[in-house]
Amino acid sequence: MDLYLNVIIISICTFAVFSCPNGWSTHNSACYLFSHDTEDWANAVTLCQILGGHLVEIEDDIENQYIVAQAKLYNSAFWIGLNDLQEENSWMWVNSNDPVKYANWAPNQPDNGGQDENCVHLYPGFSYHWNDFPCHKLNHYICEKAAENAEIIG
Repeated sequence: MDLYLNVIIISICTFAVFSCPNGWSTHNSACYLFSHDTEDWANAVTLCQILGGHLVEIEDDIENQYIVAQAKLYNSAFWIGLNDLQEENSWMWVNSNDPVKYANWAPNQPDNGGQDENCVHLYPGFSYHWNDFPCHKLNHYICEKAAENAEIIG
């Protein structure tokens, strides 16, 4: 009986925390890096890969709200991993190559203004809603990777 009680107590006191590298923020089970430098979209993709992650893929409103709140602290536009480079108006995530399911477009977006807007950023001028934008322009960028799971007993 004492062994059984100890197992229950240990089970109740054991939980997981997620950790991220220095400079990355934690939200749920993911780590995010909000860049201080600006890059074109393709270089942002590459730099996120070099850092062990990928350009952020926003999967739902909760994640979007977190990212927008963080982006507002910088008051800058940020690249995300969404593009329609393969086929116009067929929006795909660059890392998973999945079609977009959740979206938070600004009103009247995407509009492919100038017939040259194939990458997506969070744009302060549209209250950080999503906007299609020329991929060769410079923006800050957001990298994402899975957080490391560390079990804490206590």
